[in-house]
Amino acid sequence: DSNIYASEENEVDDFIALIKPSLKLDSDWNSHSFSLFADGVIAKYSDNSGEEYTDVNLGASGRLDVTRGSSIDYSLSYSDGHEDRGSADDVGAPADPTEFSLLNASVGFKRDEGLVSFAVEGKYADQDFDDAELVGGGFLENDDRDRDTVSGSVRLGYHLNDEYEAFVKFAAVKVTYDDSTIEGGPRRDSDGWDAVGGVAFKLSGASEGDFFVGYVKRDFDAASLGDVSDFKFGASVLWAPTGLTSARLGVTRDVVETTVSAADSAGVTVAAAGTLTTTYSLRVEHELQRNLLLNANASFSQSDYIGTVRDDDITKAGFGAKYLMNRNIALNADYVLDKRDTTEANQDYTRHAVMVSLTAQW
Repeated sequence: DSNIYASEENEVDDFIALIKPSLKLDSDWNSHSFSLFADGVIAKYSDNSGEEYTDVNLGASGRLDVTRGSSIDYSLSYSDGHEDRGSADDVGAPADPTEFSLLNASVGFKRDEGLVSFAVEGKYADQDFDDAELVGGGFLENDDRDRDTVSGSVRLGYHLNDEYEAFVKFAAVKVTYDDSTIEGGPRRDSDGWDAVGGVAFKLSGASEGDFFVGYVKRDFDAASLGDVSDFKFGASVLWAPTGLTSARLGVTRDVVETTVSAADSAGVTVAAAGTLTTTYSLRVEHELQRNLLLNANASFSQSDYIGTVRDDDITKAGFGAKYLMNRNIALNADYVLDKRDTTEANQDYTRHAVMVSLTAQW
C-alpha cells in the first residue's frame, strides 16, 4: 500500500500480510433454508504495527417457505471492524485505526406469484464506535457517533409480462444517536422517508436489473441542521454479451449519515446534516481461459455535505486476474487505485495498492 494513512502530504508506504479465514454452512433442504457464516481479516504490517487490526464477522440467515411463491426471510449478523483511514469521518488523526462494532438484523415477507408481487421488510442496525488514542497522547471521544437505525420498506410490483415488472417502493427510517451532543455537537437524531417507482427486467438470460427514480426527505431534531429534500434514483444492470463476458453497471443516490463539520457559505464551521451521495460503478469480468479469469472495475462517488460548501469526489479503479491452479486452489493478482479530491483543505489523497494472494477453499 503506497499511502497507508490516506494522507495528502505525509505519504507512508508499507507491506501488509493479510490472513482471511472464512467458513459457511448452508442447508440443503427441499424447502426452507438456513446459513451460518464466520469470517475475519488479520492484518500484519511490516513497519507500522500500530495499523494492525483484526476484523471479525459472524452471522446467520434463512428463509421460511410459507406457500408457493411466498416466504419469510431473516438475517442476523455481528461485526467487530475498523474504520478505513480514507473515511471522511475519521477525524482527529488517531494513532491507531478507529474500531467499531455493528449489529444488523432484518426480517421480511415477500410474495411473487401471478401478476402482483408484494414485499415488506424491517431492519435494525446498532453501530458503536470505540474511543481512539491520539498521536501525542489523549483520546478522541467517539461516543457522539454511536447510533441506532430502524427502517422499514414496502414494495408493490406488477408484472407487465414475463420480462418486465413495474414497481413502487416506500421506505421510512429513524436514526437515534446515543448522545451526539457530548462534544458540543447538534442533536443528530432524524427521521425520514423516500418513495420511488421503477421497472425491473430480465431479458432472455442476456441481461437483468432494475432502475428507479423518486424522492427522499430527512428531518433532523436540531434546527441548525435543517431538513433534506431531494431527488433519489438508482439502477443496477447485469449484461452478459457472451457466455464468457459479463458487465455490471450501477448508480445510486441517497442521503448518508456523517458527523463531519465544515465551512458554510459564510465561512463559518458548522455541522453537516449528512451527505447527498451519488455513486456510479462498473465491473467487467471475462473468462480468458477456463482457468484464467480477468476483471476490471471502476467507481466514482460525489458527496455533497449538506449545509456546508464541502464536496468530495472519490475515484476507485482496479483490475485483476485469478488463475485456478485446481478446483481448490487459486492464485490472484490485483491492483487498486483510491483517490479523493475535496474542497476541504489538506484532505486530498491518492493511494495505490498491489495484492498477490493464494486462496484455498473446500
